[in-house]
Amino acid sequence: MRGTGPAVMIGTRFNEDLAQVCRILAQHRMLDLWGHASLRVPRSEVIAVTPRFHKGVLPQTITGDDILVCDLDGRVLEGRGELPLQFAVDLALYRASPNTGACIASSPKTALAAGISGASFQPITHMESETLFRKPANLPGDLATGEAGDATAALAAELKRAGLVQQRGIAVWTSGVDVFDALTVAYHYEYLAQANLVLAGTARPVAAVAQPDSERLWSQFSGQHHYIEFLQSLDPGPIAHPWHSFVAAHVRPDDPHGELKAAIALSCRALWTRDTLVAFLEHISHRLPEPDRFLMSAAHSFRDMLPEHLVLLDFRANWLDGPKPPNFKWFHAQLLAERTDAQAVVHTHDLYGRAYAGSIDRLVPASPIGLRIATLSLPVYPRCDLIVDAEVRRQTLDALGTGPIVHEVGHGTDFVATTLEQATVDAIQREQFLSLHNLAERFGTPRPLPAATVERLATVEPSADDWWWFHTAEIGAVRRSAGGLN
Repeated sequence: MRGTGPAVMIGTRFNEDLAQVCRILAQHRMLDLWGHASLRVPRSEVIAVTPRFHKGVLPQTITGDDILVCDLDGRVLEGRGELPLQFAVDLALYRASPNTGACIASSPKTALAAGISGASFQPITHMESETLFRKPANLPGDLATGEAGDATAALAAELKRAGLVQQRGIAVWTSGVDVFDALTVAYHYEYLAQANLVLAGTARPVAAVAQPDSERLWSQFSGQHHYIEFLQSLDPGPIAHPWHSFVAAHVRPDDPHGELKAAIALSCRALWTRDTLVAFLEHISHRLPEPDRFLMSAAHSFRDMLPEHLVLLDFRANWLDGPKPPNFKWFHAQLLAERTDAQAVVHTHDLYGRAYAGSIDRLVPASPIGLRIATLSLPVYPRCDLIVDAEVRRQTLDALGTGPIVHEVGHGTDFVATTLEQATVDAIQREQFLSLHNLAERFGTPRPLPAATVERLATVEPSADDWWWFHTAEIGAVRRSAGGLN
């Protein structure tokens, strides 16, 4: 980053600085389980790096104690955990560029969407326009894991040249003299993407920033550290995952299904937090170990769902205990009775899912989040109905068959899985995929990931359990977007 002066790393704080940057990115929803961050430890030849994120170490919960330390060959010297999937890029960069002090692979939504469509930005805001004058490359979305002939060398070379690279559909890579420098580049690039999105698809004239003016501005800014102070102020600190406190506060010790009810309630809240639904007339159902019994969420705000808001029913939809059940009980009761493999069903009124249901052929496998569930053939019940009458239930279940998803036109989508975690994650991430796809279409024509990448992603995808912990960790967290767009 131009004009920020020397690196500001403070001795042994390197691990805390790295963890703080992850938490800031997570607050902006610019870092998920696919991403990572690393830095060159000052006055040494070793690298500090975040472990590959999972339920035990999340971007929102990470602390300095979670950081790994390794040598330039990737041998772990300190810490426990698995190295990030694409850490080979960082190592290649540090070996080739002694002046590089940090590297981040993040997922800023708007910038990522623009990269999927190969869109070009206009330099229309002052500090942020500098990122365009780096002439960042938009490389194909090949995974870079250090294998012979893969994308590692190309990514590292472009990072060395520009400090900013689009790995199309996978990540936005930034590097800098220190980890706050790399963070600022990522923040600026996402802000600039959002500014360009405002005018995307219009013919309005753009008041562009000239490169000499940008360079003069950065010269005027030289020696100041306002961005570091600002970004550090956004750090919410390492959060405690809400699971344990939620169980302690809301689960009765004598309830044999208390933890399951708590997990269902947190799934409801995670769906609300990720804007996956309207969050009132949607429902989650889960089979119980006892024969002919299941739990279902009542018609209650998903934002405030508690274990006490769950209804006990049998597979004939008889109301046995709890609040008054919704009419959708008939469909879920019959589904669970017939689909003995199904443990959980999540029913959503998904904004993008409903809008795209009639034009599903336009989707391309362009990004990892929700890739599997979003690109499946979508079985559909073709009329807008509440799926109450026996004949309608039969037709909808026939459309579902043995699959994980069925859509009711104009109504909503049901996600069926062998675990609550899988059904919840599928519902959240299908909507994420469609939302990103919509952004990419606003910038241009989305381009698919290489077929080999799609196949490889299926083998290295984080588990549904890990993703469930990631999404439930967001419940109640502070939300912020780099430019104000959510």
